[in-house]
Amino acid sequence: MPSAEHRRPRRAATSIRDVVAQALQAMAGRRGRAALTASGVAFGICAAVATLGITASASQAVTAKFDELTATEVRVKYPIFESGDHVARPDVGQRLPVRRLNGVREAGLLAQADGHPTISNIRDDDAPWSEATVLAVQDGGLAASGATMVSGRMFDAGHESRHDRVALLDSVAATWLFGRAEEGPGAMVYVAGMPYSVLGVYQAPSGNTAMTGAVALPYWTISGQPGLRFPSSEMVVRTRLGAADQVAREVPYAIAPQAPDDLAVLVPPDLRSLRAGVERETQALFLGLALVSLVIGALGVSNVSYVSVLERRAEIGLRRAVGASRRAVAAQFCLETAGLGLIGGVAGTIAGVHVTAATSLVKSWLVILDPVVLVGGPLVGLVTGLAAGVFPATAAARVQPAEALRS
Repeated sequence: MPSAEHRRPRRAATSIRDVVAQALQAMAGRRGRAALTASGVAFGICAAVATLGITASASQAVTAKFDELTATEVRVKYPIFESGDHVARPDVGQRLPVRRLNGVREAGLLAQADGHPTISNIRDDDAPWSEATVLAVQDGGLAASGATMVSGRMFDAGHESRHDRVALLDSVAATWLFGRAEEGPGAMVYVAGMPYSVLGVYQAPSGNTAMTGAVALPYWTISGQPGLRFPSSEMVVRTRLGAADQVAREVPYAIAPQAPDDLAVLVPPDLRSLRAGVERETQALFLGLALVSLVIGALGVSNVSYVSVLERRAEIGLRRAVGASRRAVAAQFCLETAGLGLIGGVAGTIAGVHVTAATSLVKSWLVILDPVVLVGGPLVGLVTGLAAGVFPATAAARVQPAEALRS
């Protein structure tokens, strides 16, 4: 057993409080460098928080928009039965049992004329409009198709029963014929040479090309009108949100309970899966970009910390000479980088919240921020800084006191 005078002297232990104090002093003494180093982490955290916040806010807006576009329209195609010039037509009373179905808001028959019959606001027009669409619509058919009245009024069952020659114009058709849509109600329009009194002007639903620039006539005109031929009819049913699938299953039995399979029921595809896919792909893309930014910030922290180790070799050697252990030196540098990462995480989270709020306000979205993201931003910055400091801390712990002091 070696004697007491030959025993190796024990180094004085460095307390945790001393290590923390030295790390804080090192960051405070190099404020400019510390701010630039933390900004790299802040940029990555800001990108991640803003991505999650904006996608969550946009998701709410997209959900509301998709809800507006969710299938609420059901169309029932009737089979065509022709015998010479006679075409079998659906009974106009068939919409009554359809309207009684649970979830149905409106329903009506609709037919489109072949080709483009001539339209004019003058009886003997040398240059009539030949690009318009002519529709034969039952009371309720336009509303079921999503059209809204702009001026005037819709024709009703009385016009239908009396076979009144009345018409409705789309706003595009009214503007083309009269210069202004407001001039339509009360005017006369000539369809295939036959006069009709314009009752009102409607706005076609967005994306409906058949009803845009169209003239809508009462459904009785589907037969017996010179110059007009309507080869087929369909029932348009407007449902409440989420009821389209159920109504589509029930409507054939309401219209033709004796032969429901003779009817073709069309329902637009459900957009929920498309919405979810778009949200996932968009969020994954931006999170990937945020992750790249965060990695670049971590590499910047690691690089700056390593340069700091090289510049502070004399300081590290002096600390080792007066008793600091390798562990204490490594802990100091890890605390420095972790502190810079935490500062960057807090700053990045605050910046990300402001970016999310500003973007949402500009787009008129509801601002949605997950509390987990707000807490996780600084924590991710802390972990990033700590991970970035492992290599510089290891390099600092390997500095030999004698060599550092000699250099």
